[in-house]
Amino acid sequence: MKLDAVERTLEALLEQGGKPVVIYDHAAGKEERVSAAHAAARDGFLPVFLVAGEAVWREATGKGFALEIVRDRDAVLGYRAARIGGGSFASVMLSILEAASQASGPEAVVVNELGALWRDATQRIEQAARPEPVAAASAGEAPLSAGAGPV
Repeated sequence: MKLDAVERTLEALLEQGGKPVVIYDHAAGKEERVSAAHAAARDGFLPVFLVAGEAVWREATGKGFALEIVRDRDAVLGYRAARIGGGSFASVMLSILEAASQASGPEAVVVNELGALWRDATQRIEQAARPEPVAAASAGEAPLSAGAGPV
């Protein structure tokens, strides 16, 4: 899938969405507005949108987008979106939009909330994948072992 199409579409949707995109700077204690172009750029905040969208999709379907996010010291967050290896354009965009919706407050789309959404969805996926603990045998019952039973 072409990252250019995802970048252009996300930028247009963020511009038309009516809510600004902001990132909360914890060190300065204030919100900084992010342009739609910067939010949708592969070396801007697109990696965060993609990872959050993938978490939404993975939780719903069990499948990811085979994202390739690579280190890039010149990128805003130190990472750049390099490739989307799986999923359709529609599934990627719908997942990103759902993630952005979940990360939106009444006034803005908050980039920091995308990271929290990814973390929470990942925890739920991991928790669901853990096997249920096996109930302990009732008092007085001996556990069965391999080869035990009637002869």
